[in-house]
Amino acid sequence: MERAVLSALLPVVVLSATLVALFGVVLPLLLLGPVLASRTRPQPQQLLFAVVLLIPTVAIGSVFLSWWAIGWLDRYGVSAPELTGIALVVAAVIGLMAPLRLPGGSGPFWLKPLLGLASGVLVPMTIIWTVDAGLHELAAAGIGLLVLVVLVVFFRVIAKPIADRRQAKQVRTSVRRFQGQLVDVADAAWSLASARGDANRIVLTYNGEHDGKPVGAALMLKRDMEWVPQARENESAVFELARGLNGQPTEAVLAQQRIGTPATLTMRIPGTTILSIRETVADTLSWVEFVSKLELTDADELLKRQQPDAQDAKE
Repeated sequence: MERAVLSALLPVVVLSATLVALFGVVLPLLLLGPVLASRTRPQPQQLLFAVVLLIPTVAIGSVFLSWWAIGWLDRYGVSAPELTGIALVVAAVIGLMAPLRLPGGSGPFWLKPLLGLASGVLVPMTIIWTVDAGLHELAAAGIGLLVLVVLVVFFRVIAKPIADRRQAKQVRTSVRRFQGQLVDVADAAWSLASARGDANRIVLTYNGEHDGKPVGAALMLKRDMEWVPQARENESAVFELARGLNGQPTEAVLAQQRIGTPATLTMRIPGTTILSIRETVADTLSWVEFVSKLELTDADELLKRQQPDAQDAKE
C-alpha cells in the first residue's frame, strides 16, 4: 500500500504544480497584468472585465485538467482515480481562490500559489491513503475536505503576520529612501497604512476616522523645483490656503475630474518638495482641517511614530 501511495505522489505533485502555475500565475498575469502595470489607476470596469474572463476560463480549464488528472492517475493504478483527480483540481482551485484577509488587500505573492499547491497535493494524497486503508470513498472525500479546511484556516492565521512584517519592511525602506521633505499626520486617529516610492517620489497612504466613519487619504510627496500652482479649465482651481505647512498662507490647487469623484489638493512644501493629498472617498476630507494635522518630519520621527514596535526592536 505504501508503494502505491508513493507512486501516486509524482503525478499528484506534477498535476498540482501545473494547475497552480496556469491558474495562479500565468492566467492572472495575462488578464490583470496590463491593467495593474498601467500608470493610471485601474478602472472598475477593467477589473470587472478581467474577473468575468477569469471565472469561465478557470471553470473550463478545470474540466480539462480533471480529465487529464483522472487519465494519468488511472495509468499509475491509483485507487479511486476519478475521485482523486477531481478532488485534486477542486482543492487546488479553492486554495488559489480562498481569501486570506491580508491587510490592505496585499501581501506576499507566493502565499496563494503555495496554498494552492499544498491543497492540490495534500488533499488527493489523503484521499488515496484513506481509500487504500480500506475506507469508503465518501469517507475519504470527507477527510480530504477536512484537510482542505485545515489548510485554509492555517494559511489565514499565518498570512496576516507575514503580510504585516512585509508591509512594515516596505514602509521603512520607502521612507528612508525618499530624499525629499517628509510629512506626517499628527493625529492619533490617523495611522500610516502603506508607503511606496523611490528617492524622488513617495506615496503615503493613511487611514483615519471622521465623525465615526472610516476615511482615508493618500499623500504623494515629489521632488520638483519647477512646479507652480496652475488652474485647468473644468479640472482644477487655484486658491489661497489660509494656513500651509509652514503656518503661512500658501497657494494650492484643488483638482477634481468630475463631481462625485475623489479630489486632490496640491501645494508646495517650503524647499524642493510638493505635496498632493488625494481623498480615497469623495467629499470626506475637510481640507483646512486635514492640512492643519500635517507636520514636517524626517524618516526617523515618522517611523518612530507610525511603527514604534519596529523601532523599539531595532534599537
